[in-house]
Amino acid sequence: MTIRDRALPALSLLCLILFSGSASAEGQPGVADRHGAWRACLHRNFALQVALSSRVIAADSALRACRPSEQAYLAALSTSPLVDGDDVARVRPALILRAKGWLLDGGASRPL
Repeated sequence: MTIRDRALPALSLLCLILFSGSASAEGQPGVADRHGAWRACLHRNFALQVALSSRVIAADSALRACRPSEQAYLAALSTSPLVDGDDVARVRPALILRAKGWLLDGGASRPL
């Protein structure tokens, strides 16, 4: 069994979590919807702030302004039976760094 053979189930599981139904039975937004709302908030706030300050300051400001959207996304993610709150808390710093890199890079090289 190669690394690629072991990575495929993990990738499939991640895709299942992110894209399994965009809304729950109660009509609440799903994980993919919350992720999209967070990305849109980051993009919108970064675009506003970058006109007034440096790119690094604008990225930090956008991350602060979009904290409620981020929390909603992480809360939706933690409702998955495959991920718990501890997992979400553990990966949050890496997610924030990735989001900051995504903003500074203009979203060109990698998806958030």
